[in-house]
Amino acid sequence: MNTRTRFPTCHLGSLANLGLLAGLLLLSWHVLAAAVPAAPAKPVVFETHDGYFVSNKFEPEEPVSFVMLKDQESFDKVFGVAMVMGDKSHRLPRNAFDKKLVVAAIHRGKAMVTYQVASMVAEAETLIVRYTTESKPNATAEFACPLILSLDKGNFNTVRFVENGKEIKHLTLAPTHAGETRGTNPNF
Repeated sequence: MNTRTRFPTCHLGSLANLGLLAGLLLLSWHVLAAAVPAAPAKPVVFETHDGYFVSNKFEPEEPVSFVMLKDQESFDKVFGVAMVMGDKSHRLPRNAFDKKLVVAAIHRGKAMVTYQVASMVAEAETLIVRYTTESKPNATAEFACPLILSLDKGNFNTVRFVENGKEIKHLTLAPTHAGETRGTNPNF
């Protein structure tokens, strides 16, 4: 009588098959995970505003600026109301920042820049603004030309500005206490 305990044995071919099966399972999981499409971009309703000038205290030496503003105080540090006779400008309504936020692009220099917004979409927590610009040079004057857009407040962490088909700015939004993360200039 044999009292020795027998352990199950595997053939070399069985181990190879098991490894092959595990590899196929891992590969198919990876392919399936990669095939899951990202959430589709959702169009965002926005309004374009005019009748504002850019404060000469806001980044005056920068040729281009980009901002996301969540309150009237921040907005007033960047923009002022431009009053002219027969004014029919489309400005933000009173208390706009109760429900809205503003994103803006500003071009400065010796050219009058006009904007045409192609689209604004949300992809998860990213807002993407696509627009085109047209510049009309003027050798005798300096301009600060803003594109000012308002939209309903959302859960956005970043804003991507795509100008003339090229992404020119990826703005990461600061948390509520902006002074804690924006270094020496907490106001912008």
